Amino acid sequence: MYGQSSKKKKEMTQFDTEKEREGVKLRVVPGPMYDPSIKFGVFVAPILTYYPSKGDTISPNSMSSFYGMYTTNKSYILGFNTELYLKQDTWRIRVRGGGGGLNKELNLYDYQKGTDGNVYPDTTQLTDADAKQEVFQFDSYILRKVFPHLYVGLGFNYKSNDFVGNDARSDTLVYANGLTGSSGNSGIAYKLDFDTRDNINYPYKGYYVGYTGYQYFASEGKENKYLANMIELMGFWSLNPSNRYIIAAKVYGNILAGSPERANYSYYGRVNGDVQRGYQSGRRVDKNALNIEVEFRWTTPYFDNKLRFMGLLGNGKVYGEYNDFTEAEWLPVVGAGVRYTILPYARINIRFDSTYSKDGFIWYFGLREAF
Repeated sequence: MYGQSSKKKKEMTQFDTEKEREGVKLRVVPGPMYDPSIKFGVFVAPILTYYPSKGDTISPNSMSSFYGMYTTNKSYILGFNTELYLKQDTWRIRVRGGGGGLNKELNLYDYQKGTDGNVYPDTTQLTDADAKQEVFQFDSYILRKVFPHLYVGLGFNYKSNDFVGNDARSDTLVYANGLTGSSGNSGIAYKLDFDTRDNINYPYKGYYVGYTGYQYFASEGKENKYLANMIELMGFWSLNPSNRYIIAAKVYGNILAGSPERANYSYYGRVNGDVQRGYQSGRRVDKNALNIEVEFRWTTPYFDNKLRFMGLLGNGKVYGEYNDFTEAEWLPVVGAGVRYTILPYARINIRFDSTYSKDGFIWYFGLREAF
């Protein structure tokens, strides 16, 4: 690199596709993390990347990973994820699962005692509760390409999400707000994807339109069946021929229909939430969520094109049960980040992001892009 001309330095790295797709590559990614909801912590994520279909030069990289996280307020998560791309990207299969206990400060309605001796939420006053979110989720699907760039498929999902107070007052608050005694829901996933991205990890160009309908069945004799409609729209535009400057945009929606328990509502925030960055998870919860994010991405010529930077603007809200769309507060965020590419051919990065929002400064260290 250092002996090349300045013109050569500006060229993106070229790869021998057949050679890069040989064998299995292992990377172990350790790092710090911070979120105001679960404080400081460390995580580790061993990942394997590979290409299962012999002679396939079309499919994206398949990947298997495991991850663990532990923080200073005794929160933890353990899980795994496997993504397979097979037969010239004709089949896409994903299996993932994980769970843990997350100690959070929740923003809930205060409680009042009724004449019958029970406690009920006081919807005129908000207060904080110190609670543990106990989560477990298993998600799987299989997709088949039916037309160019169009995939359809089915999956299975199980989701359990419950809360317990970490002290007597908080225990009463989570009970009054309907967050305790939540049951696990299993269901079928209906999935439809349209994907023209040139790379699934760090696209230079293309579009992704995804719809997943999770039809959850009632559990334990309860009337808690519901349909979760998850919608993702993403676009990527290269601003120059060398693909160094990229505009990336994402619109995310989670719309619930039926009778979900409140523990399964939409959580605005990164840690086990529906939106990746900028807000403390658990403080803003409602039936539906909407989020819009736009990034400017720059690949520098340094370290053989492995150093990248990002600028972020975003906004969104949760709404539907406690506030309608017009009354719900907007949740803007700005941010910046740096990336370092650990697998250049697959374009897999480790990333450090810092954001500023109504919840103040939050920073993240993670694997792959937020979208």
